[in-house]
Amino acid sequence: MSTAAPRPAGTTSASTERSSVQSREIGAALQRALRQSKLTQGTIAGKLGWRDSKTSRMVTGYMAATGLDVAKFLVAAEADPDEIDRVSAVADLSPQAYSVQAHPVNLPDMLPTLLHLGANAHTIISYQPHQLPHLTQTAGYTETLLRDNGLLAMETVRDGVAARQKHQTVLSRPQGPATTIYINETALRRSLPSQIATEQRHHFHALVRHPRCHLRILPAAAAVTTMPGFTLFEDDRKNQVVTVFTPTAMLVLDNPNHLAPYQQTIAQLASRALPETGSVARLLARGTFGGETTC
Repeated sequence: MSTAAPRPAGTTSASTERSSVQSREIGAALQRALRQSKLTQGTIAGKLGWRDSKTSRMVTGYMAATGLDVAKFLVAAEADPDEIDRVSAVADLSPQAYSVQAHPVNLPDMLPTLLHLGANAHTIISYQPHQLPHLTQTAGYTETLLRDNGLLAMETVRDGVAARQKHQTVLSRPQGPATTIYINETALRRSLPSQIATEQRHHFHALVRHPRCHLRILPAAAAVTTMPGFTLFEDDRKNQVVTVFTPTAMLVLDNPNHLAPYQQTIAQLASRALPETGSVARLLARGTFGGETTC
């Protein structure tokens, strides 16, 4: 949510003092459509009879555009009809509706907003108190969690596993984000099937060798369990967004007042976590996932 006064849904001429996460998501989709079409902003503006300044502010995320204007832009860029429908629907959401996005149980990865934030992040900090954070999970670990809750059809489980794996590709991008992931030590005690446990340890081996990915363990006695799972994203313009995970909805927060508690929690996590070398040793220990090894 922007710190500017809430805008009425459907406003096209109003601009904000700063971009919102909603307008930046729309702008990124328009940029993607431009690249795929090989057209310029000027060409689109000419087709639609718009001023160049209007298309520029839409594409850079500094204009609150309606779904109708977004659809016109994407049609002019010859975008896929499904993408036109999706991005237009995002534009027509009120800021409040955008800030609370429903998803299947425990699957925020199904939301395009989460993919947008990861794809545009310069820095990511993530913590989930009761499981391995999403960015560290193998497909087998994710499937085990989703099947165990018994609330999802198998087709949704498979789609959810694929979506989480797609979300993790942010870590393999060239010049990808500097990522710090805090892991509650109790999540490492969860008993897993032998093959799943082995795969997860092998995945940790790959993650700890990643030059921009830092994994740190919180001893069980020092873990912050009163906060829900969350991830902070910061882009190269210093825009910060926190996504907060509830079982069936993801909160999308960018108001500085709303970010402050999560920034304070991150400071607590940093002060309480084991050093990275000790964390790596714990993650790779043979007793992880059902063993007796402790921090």
